[in-house]
Amino acid sequence: MGFFAKPTMDPATLKLLERARLALAGSSGLLDALAWPRSVEQAFLASHAQQIPEPVYAIDRVAVEARLARLDSFDEELRGDDALVRLLRARTESQRLGARMLLALGTKAFSDLSAQVYGSARSTWLDGDTSNLDFAEHLLQRIGVTELAARGRSDDELDAEGLAAYVRERISKRKHKPKLEILIDPELSAKAIAGKTRLRIRGDATFDDEEARSLYLHEIETHVFTAQNGDAQPHLDFLGAGGPLTTRTQEGLAVFVELYSQALTIGRLRRLVERVRLVAMAEDGASFVDLYRHLVSLGADERAAFLDVARICRGGLCGGGAPFTKDACYLSGLVEVYDFLRLAVSHQGLLVAEVLVSGRLALSELEALVALREQGLLAPPVFVPSWLRRWDDLLAHFAFTSFLSEIDLAFVAQRHAWLARLPLRTLEPAATPASPTE
Repeated sequence: MGFFAKPTMDPATLKLLERARLALAGSSGLLDALAWPRSVEQAFLASHAQQIPEPVYAIDRVAVEARLARLDSFDEELRGDDALVRLLRARTESQRLGARMLLALGTKAFSDLSAQVYGSARSTWLDGDTSNLDFAEHLLQRIGVTELAARGRSDDELDAEGLAAYVRERISKRKHKPKLEILIDPELSAKAIAGKTRLRIRGDATFDDEEARSLYLHEIETHVFTAQNGDAQPHLDFLGAGGPLTTRTQEGLAVFVELYSQALTIGRLRRLVERVRLVAMAEDGASFVDLYRHLVSLGADERAAFLDVARICRGGLCGGGAPFTKDACYLSGLVEVYDFLRLAVSHQGLLVAEVLVSGRLALSELEALVALREQGLLAPPVFVPSWLRRWDDLLAHFAFTSFLSEIDLAFVAQRHAWLARLPLRTLEPAATPASPTE
């Protein structure tokens, strides 16, 4: 798809790219290092949810410090302000922050770095005024859901093997198929976790049809595709691992795909909203037990409550005041990606959208990456997600919604003033969606 020029590289550029591959090789391994063994969950539930978890993180500090030194040394080599140098500076800083977070696991400093990387519940990156928490509360008010009610199992639900078959079937229909190993893991804490080339599914997990579709779009068509597109780059293969600074864009893109594909259910949205609120509560000093009791009071079952709170407390302090703030960035990332695409389709259009899925990247890197695409250093994506293949649909969507955003809703409300006189009704409690995946 799209334009791709044959690159012409001088010896200095070739040397710089070789040094970049060495310096940026691999990933920080941050999320793997944060994972809690299932024994932590079992101990917490055995204490009748009274004992604050005390996870232990095993970090090879010597290896992490060596990686950090290598990144620092490479950063000192970068000179100038051309597109490639700007991209490499951003990549180096992202990987460096990931290494610093690893070294700070289990401390308040980890949470401080987390807020620097992902933002916090009260970050105002959306428009300089509205916080992530403000947005979450607005969504909660509009969807009108007051409980996180657990679902009973339905005859239509897929078990772990059923989900694996569903994912394989969808992949089999693609002309270009990503490499993906699917494993059933009885010890997995979350219901499903996707890495670059592997999808792990908990052995006793079940998924309804909408949950399965949402998971495929979020984990496979977004995270797996962008990672493997990055790996497939002939000159910039370090785009396969973006580091923490790409997370807000990557998660925002994944949730955008759910929303645009009409796979973002009320239950799923309710959980994303509640995670922002959990981050805010933890920042204000709430402990693991406090957060857990809060979710249970909203109707979440014990296991789902534990898993969601573990997402917030992992890496930080379970006693409160120092959370892992990653879950505060999903909704803000959605808005940033949506607004970017709304502008992009009316400018460079397909080219820019293709660049967006060419690797694990941040919106702040796109200017440099578009320039590198035009120079031929960035190749088109090998794996194009379904939403981008339907370019005409995307163009029509944003052509229409861009006009709607200019409509004065107060004028519309005045025209239909009778609505405000009706008794306030809320939706039925939403079914709890998938236990957390990354």
